Amino acid sequence: MDITNFVSELPKCEQHLHIEGTLTAERRWLCAQANRIDIPGVRSLEELKKQYLTEYLYEEGQDATRYLQEFLEVYYASMNVLLTEDDFYHLALDYIKVARSQNIRYLEAFFDPQAHTSRGVGFDTVMNGLLRAQKKAPMYGVQVQWILCIVRDMSADSALETIRQAEPYKGKIIALGLDSDEHNNPPSKFQETFLIARSYGWKITAHCDVDQKNTHDHIHYAVTQLGGKKHKPAAHEIENSELYLTPQLESGADRIDHGLNVADKPELLELVKKANVGLTLCPMGYQKHLGPHNVFPKVVRLHRYGIPITLNSDDPAYLVYSKTGTILGVAEGAAFFSN
Repeated sequence: MDITNFVSELPKCEQHLHIEGTLTAERRWLCAQANRIDIPGVRSLEELKKQYLTEYLYEEGQDATRYLQEFLEVYYASMNVLLTEDDFYHLALDYIKVARSQNIRYLEAFFDPQAHTSRGVGFDTVMNGLLRAQKKAPMYGVQVQWILCIVRDMSADSALETIRQAEPYKGKIIALGLDSDEHNNPPSKFQETFLIARSYGWKITAHCDVDQKNTHDHIHYAVTQLGGKKHKPAAHEIENSELYLTPQLESGADRIDHGLNVADKPELLELVKKANVGLTLCPMGYQKHLGPHNVFPKVVRLHRYGIPITLNSDDPAYLVYSKTGTILGVAEGAAFFSN
């Protein structure tokens, strides 16, 4: 068996995936038509597909810090077609079907409610659509869990309002995350929100993006302080200790999303290893703006140091397409947050 077939047939998990980042050209077009929304400069699905097929390619000397901001501009503009419960249902179900085709058995998906409530879409509309799709997931052999992400370039008050809106659904969400533009938006900005999430019984994670301002400080804070004191491990985690990561520090995040820059500093390597905190890496995305020669040696360094990592696809609709327009995802590893 060749390596392509071997990887294709492996059972996989996907732990760093933004459900809004799976919005294909086809689904965006259908939502736009149903909701009577014009997509600037686009008159047909074929024209929209051409936009999606544009890849972010590495150029020597480019500013990696600008890549994130440029990507987010496209990312948030695209999701304005998502308005109804059915839109969120079909968005999630589309990816669940893709997960099945790639033998992804377990999926932890981020969602960004503030990106929708700020446009006048109700929190309940988002949640009800996603939960409808989650109920269908077992039909496709996929277990789905939801991680609510705070949009970090919005205010701390907005984050607090969002976590309170989520309280009726606290049994349907497994973790609180933190994403979007990290520049001047440290995880400490949202400590109060993360403390509430911990009181809900949720796990804690946070994006520490690659080569961003003060990212090493952000990683240190997230690992040691974010969310305050941790809960004791659940009984099933103790009984099946070989299947779960049991964080070793009394306070701080249960995992870090991205966190590639841990590889830069011996003291961070040692801290993360001691804390037994895993990293959800998305190297296919990093290499497009950093170059593979700057990315994969760090992935190898983390692995050899004994840092638990998983490989994931992040925003596959925007990052990797095949010639036929099929989403290509990459993910493998053990569960961090499974209930």
